Amino acid sequence: MAGMKNDIDTLLVAAQLVREMGADAVTVARIRLVELIAANNLRAAAFWRAVMQQCEVELARTSAAPAPADLQVPPQVSAQLH
Repeated sequence: MAGMKNDIDTLLVAAQLVREMGADAVTVARIRLVELIAANNLRAAAFWRAVMQQCEVELARTSAAPAPADLQVPPQVSAQLH
């Protein structure tokens, strides 16, 4: 059960980092990972490695989604609306 809680925690931390820091979230997670490896705290490092990877996934997903300004109404639909 601890692994499942850790997965949820990873998702929540990554989502919050991406929401607050945008593309810098990966850098923040990577710095924390390096600090923990240097301190030989491998369990915490594994958590932050997963957070960093999830941040990358979140950023890739949000950058792949079209921005609202990029969405255009096809001419035939636009004509029907007017």
